[in-house]
Amino acid sequence: MSMLAIDLPDAKDMDSLAITPRRELRICNDLLDDREALNRFYEDNGYLFFRHAFSPASIARARDEMLAIAADKFGIVKPGDATAQWTGKPLENFSEEGPEFSGISKRLVEDPSNQAFLGKIMGENASMVPIVQYRIYPPGGPVTPVHQDGFYSPGIEDYRPVWTVLVDCPRNVGGLMLAVGEHKRGYFHNGGKAAPFPIPEGFVDPDSWATADYEAGDVLIVHPYTPHAAMPNTSGQLRVTLDTRIQSAANPAAFSGRVVSVTPNSITLDADDPEIGRLTLSVDKNTYIRVRDRSVRENFADFASYTVPGMHLLAVRNGERATTLRCGTNP
Repeated sequence: MSMLAIDLPDAKDMDSLAITPRRELRICNDLLDDREALNRFYEDNGYLFFRHAFSPASIARARDEMLAIAADKFGIVKPGDATAQWTGKPLENFSEEGPEFSGISKRLVEDPSNQAFLGKIMGENASMVPIVQYRIYPPGGPVTPVHQDGFYSPGIEDYRPVWTVLVDCPRNVGGLMLAVGEHKRGYFHNGGKAAPFPIPEGFVDPDSWATADYEAGDVLIVHPYTPHAAMPNTSGQLRVTLDTRIQSAANPAAFSGRVVSVTPNSITLDADDPEIGRLTLSVDKNTYIRVRDRSVRENFADFASYTVPGMHLLAVRNGERATTLRCGTNP
């Protein structure tokens, strides 16, 4: 399927603030022990929604860790306030992939009770794709535009994006809304415009949008092709959520590691996972390269000059070939 299926340089961009979701997400807890029904619902609707899917203890731990950072580093919540009420201070110099969050999502995903749940989602043992976004946004914070995750993750196959709620997130706190069933029609991103290639107005069925009043521990699995966006936070509290992705633990396509050496057509990395170890992958013009800037695809011809030993990268492999190389994250 083409990555840039639409080429409309003069099209009006879709405005997520103009969307009113009129549908309610269907809770899928009753499907967890029926693998066939679970997959059928996912393929038909483009999502799976579970109430209180992750263990309360693991959610409380991740919540407290993120809110401690929100209080100590950014001052946007009072220390020890588990309800995440906003102090009124602006959120400044913040990165969703900041190193201060490192380890929080990994501990959440690898918690044994959560692994049992994720194994049912994957149909096998699950491991984390080392990509994560941590969100502690106050009222009036940024609103994620309508997008499809798979468009920005070329080369990663058979993974499932996982959105986790750490503090109760009713609609006015700015949870996710998604276009049910619209994942079947390919990518809507507009290659006629510059990155991030915004989706044009009129391509997504306005009656397909659905959401819910989310609660701590809820998990939303979003199909990589499903258009989705955040709603505005008009409440008095922070939106405390995190996004990650899961993949097969037995055959992980994506891994993180440190660059050992580079040639014009290859890269050698020491993987963070000792079971993967050191490996060399071929790199070519079709490799999706974003090693300096997560939002801009970089020119393969200069690959060996700007990809240098010591860099920490996310790599996606297909056999002995790198399909994606991008800046490392802090899962």
